[in-house]
Amino acid sequence: MSRTFPVVLALFLAALGVVVLPAAPAAACDCVSDDAAGFFARADVVFTGTLVSREVSHPNAPVFSSADPALHVFAVDSVFKGSAAEHQGVVSADSGATCGLELSGTGPFVVFANSDAALPAGEYAASLCGGSGPLTAALEADLRELGPAAGPSAEPRPGAAGVAPVDGPGPWPWLAGGAVVLVAGALVRRRRRRRVLSGK
Repeated sequence: MSRTFPVVLALFLAALGVVVLPAAPAAACDCVSDDAAGFFARADVVFTGTLVSREVSHPNAPVFSSADPALHVFAVDSVFKGSAAEHQGVVSADSGATCGLELSGTGPFVVFANSDAALPAGEYAASLCGGSGPLTAALEADLRELGPAAGPSAEPRPGAAGVAPVDGPGPWPWLAGGAVVLVAGALVRRRRRRRVLSGK
């Protein structure tokens, strides 16, 4: 590998202003085990459904973190506690290392979530330690004993259930363009130096 490549790469990243914060070790999220009744009691809303989409936003871009918010949108099947829309937004940290939800596939899942005044209207928050995960027959039986199942509330107006996408394209087009110019300039200077040294 050319000795100048690390320099060019460093300049490229500097131009972007990219700072990637590594995920904390898994031990950083230390959950206390509990049963369905315990998770149910602490949650503001409990529902089952399938995962429709997952979108991570970076409010501090160009700084990235495993704690950046990930918006999960669920198609709700049954509500066992609280109120949920047919398409319900639930936010968590991006990574399980920072106690974010770790859901594989589309489900079905059971979601134990809570209200948070800092979130957009209609959106809930959930974490790795809150009990959310794959829905099993045994877990569904427990939920039916803990609270009556009801259909989800009617589809709200756009954004009312916390599913509105983040507005704006962000700073990346401008930053990336500047980085490309910087890297191109570095490569041109490198070629000129080679020609001078070779006498061509």
